[in-house]
This record gives sequence, C-alpha cells and structure tokens, in this order.
Amino acid sequence: MRIRSTNSLGFGVAVLLSLVLSLSMVAKDRAPKMINIQGKVFMIDKDSSTIMVDTKSGARRLVVYSPDTKFKYGRSGKGKESSLDEVKETQYISCTGTSDDRGRLVAKECLHGELK
Repeated sequence: MRIRSTNSLGFGVAVLLSLVLSLSMVAKDRAPKMINIQGKVFMIDKDSSTIMVDTKSGARRLVVYSPDTKFKYGRSGKGKESSLDEVKETQYISCTGTSDDRGRLVAKECLHGELK
C-alpha cells in the first residue's frame, strides 16, 4: 500500500503542477498587449480627449488620453514631466498603451518633443 499511496501522491502533485502552469499561461494570454504609436502631432481635440498622429508610414492614428496619462517632454527615457497643454501640433510624439475595441491607442504615457 505504501507504494500505491506514494504513486498517488506523485500523480496528485503532477496534476496540481500542470493545473497551475495552465492557469499561468491563460493569465499571460489575457494580459493586454502594449503597443506604441510614433509620429507628428496632426491635431489635438481636448473635447474628445484625442490626439491624431501622422505616423512615419503615412497613416493617421488616433490616440486617446485620460487624466491618468503621463506626459513627458524630451527624448527617450530622459523626458521631463509635462502636461497635455505643452503638447503642440507638428511636435514629435510617441505614445505607449493598449488598443481598445475600436482600434485606438489608449495611452498610458506619451513622450513629446521638437522634430529634428
């Protein structure tokens, strides 16, 4: 009987481990994918909380911001804290966030600055 209980215990641990790994993979699949939109600010609409961005490929993309969106001015990770009021049309902007069901970027952070 000891052999059977040891085998049953080993089998139970294996089942539990596979269940935990499966749930971990499902959780990773459901995590929202972060995307980035970069380009020149074409238009800012404060009434609808959106920024229209002309991307390098020529496509116009819509970025939605909220009071939680962090704005920075500068280059790369060296940007200084900023606000939406400091974002100007024709400036370079790079926004990171997730896509909503309408294909818009819901921005968590936007870095803006002068074009070279």
